Amino acid sequence: MYEIAHRTLTLGTEPPGEVTVTIGLPYEEPTGEWSCPYRIDGLDGWEHERKVSGADSMETLELVLGVVHAALEGSHEAREGLLNLDLD
Repeated sequence: MYEIAHRTLTLGTEPPGEVTVTIGLPYEEPTGEWSCPYRIDGLDGWEHERKVSGADSMETLELVLGVVHAALEGSHEAREGLLNLDLD
């Protein structure tokens, strides 16, 4: 994956842990559909590369942001209050 963006969040565990989100460069599939790879490290069950697909590169970027947010918000760590999604 050619990384275009990443963010590191802190887990409120003892000792403190990290969750790193990496978003890759969208690319065109042989079918003409576009895909955007992403990876979430530090959350149980997410430690491998995934992708979302859409009609064009812009749509895949919009979709990947929504998918990542939903994954973080719905994670066990967030439900237990260990993952703060506030960036303030």
